[in-house]
Amino acid sequence: PVNIDNINILGHRITPPFGPVQFDNAFIHFHCGDWQSVPEFDLEPQTEFDEIMWARPQDILARWSNHEIKVAPPVISVLMEIIRVLEFSNDDMVEAAQNISNRQPGRQSILFAYGVEVVPIRTATLPPADHTNCYLVGDPEGDFIIVDPAVRYREDMENLAEAVERHNGQPIAIAFTHSHGDHLADMDLLSEAFDLPVWGSEYTSRSVDCERILVDGEILQLGNQAWQILITPGHHPGHTCFLSDAGLVAGDMVAGFGTILIPPATGDMDEYLEQLARLRDLKPHLAFPSHGPVIALPEKKFNYYIKHRSARHDKVLQAVADGLSNVSEIAVKAYEDTPNAHPGLARDQTLAHLLSHQRQGKLSQDSNGNWHASID
Repeated sequence: PVNIDNINILGHRITPPFGPVQFDNAFIHFHCGDWQSVPEFDLEPQTEFDEIMWARPQDILARWSNHEIKVAPPVISVLMEIIRVLEFSNDDMVEAAQNISNRQPGRQSILFAYGVEVVPIRTATLPPADHTNCYLVGDPEGDFIIVDPAVRYREDMENLAEAVERHNGQPIAIAFTHSHGDHLADMDLLSEAFDLPVWGSEYTSRSVDCERILVDGEILQLGNQAWQILITPGHHPGHTCFLSDAGLVAGDMVAGFGTILIPPATGDMDEYLEQLARLRDLKPHLAFPSHGPVIALPEKKFNYYIKHRSARHDKVLQAVADGLSNVSEIAVKAYEDTPNAHPGLARDQTLAHLLSHQRQGKLSQDSNGNWHASID
């Protein structure tokens, strides 16, 4: 029999606005007795969990901080509150749980990893996304940078300023992954809150004044964390990622949900696929996209993107080889397996594929805008 008097609701966490669906998650403490007598788990009747363990909150947090295990952001915030309350509860978990249950504190920070805090910013980006993830990246107790603070509204600027103020470290710079409008800020508005140098790639510096040009392969020492700069063009020239033991700040190379578009004018599909393979082979612990939630299995996500885009790339080439020459006709053929694709976006991405094939010498375009397979 279960004594429900031992159950305490510690609080609720609502999925942040960067997700397509919001969930109300309740966190519950159930006192099972002394740790010497806790029950064994039987995983056989269920399929959701691969492994379950008993552990002290301090031990879980320590392993998470060392990037040994992956823990969902709302769980981290609850564990941090438990550890904080235990310090003045004589390590009495029952007393701490009752204290937290009485207050039911909400979430303040969204921690994707140790040294990676996300602050969602409202932007005019590609639906279904309607936010861009701004990241506070670096030592939680030392130097950190603010990545993609794409603020256009005063409320978002104030929310970001509050997050920076809560941070125990010191901001040293603002950095942009690339120069698309849903990543750059209203710099006049941003400067009201932050007097910091701006960093970006050489291409990004053409759109926003950058005091420091980020170069592929260089290491940013942010307190006790080292982050490597990766210049990953394809989605956009000069696109920049940041890599550490915590994971990969991926910008618009992948998304937590939805898809990534390759603009025909500035993107390059072949280059994008090459950079996806490069990032996959680095085997990041986690991936932190510009849109959507943290990606817990980056290698799986990269493989899906590569397989999906490569197949579409081949379909576009085959459609032209079969005699289709008009972009709209080629798009219909290439996207016949995705009937719900937006026709305009399908044509746009088909053109991106065609231009990449043209750069590779596989296709040519005549003066009427029709496409033809090149003859060897």
